[in-house]
Amino acid sequence: MSIYADSTYPVREDVAVIHTHQFEQLGSPGTWGTAAQRIAIVSEAREASYETGVLEKPDDPGAMPDIGLSAVVRRVVHRLAVSPKDLDQDFYDQAIQEGLSDVEYVELVGLIARFTCFDVFARGIGVPLRPLPAPQSGQPTRDRPSTAVLEKAWVPTIPAGPDGGDFGLALFGPWQPYIMRGLSLVPDEYRAHHDLEEVQYMPSAHFMEFDYQHHEGLTRPQAEIVASRVSALNECFY
Repeated sequence: MSIYADSTYPVREDVAVIHTHQFEQLGSPGTWGTAAQRIAIVSEAREASYETGVLEKPDDPGAMPDIGLSAVVRRVVHRLAVSPKDLDQDFYDQAIQEGLSDVEYVELVGLIARFTCFDVFARGIGVPLRPLPAPQSGQPTRDRPSTAVLEKAWVPTIPAGPDGGDFGLALFGPWQPYIMRGLSLVPDEYRAHHDLEEVQYMPSAHFMEFDYQHHEGLTRPQAEIVASRVSALNECFY
């Protein structure tokens, strides 16, 4: 059964499939967080959104692990969930000084961005937020890519081209624009975002085909206008 079977609006199968898969993935250990920690982070982000009226709390929120998050993690989660436009390098630097690592920060950004997407989608089609999965046992991989370096962001990223080495080539292919590499310090988060964008935005192989239409009800120019308007409303400086 589709994750959105209760929707009165039709939901494209590929959208339902990728959302289902990524909800299931949340129940597994990540790169720097256990499954329980990752679920607690998403739950904390939701709580911040309930408090500010951005989201409505569902009757069944799903798993809510009884695990304490540090003060710095909670502060970063709340800022990312409710007011990411107000996050600047001073805020990031303070979080690092208080014990959050750069890789943990990237995993936080990736998780909250993706699950905010899912939650706003649910709100948009008029269904309750989807329940969070139960955490599975196991430890995070703690794999940090050796080719990641400081480029333009606050956090290291894996370069495109020869500087990224064999790992970068396998991850990105021959080239990947910088904005797409922003989460590459945690490759699994990069992969999750890439997979989501391939469905919700368009397959990257068609990006330079300006007459390509990925969405049945929107032409490419219309899709770009929607994306630009949303970015402007979110005060996305990029």
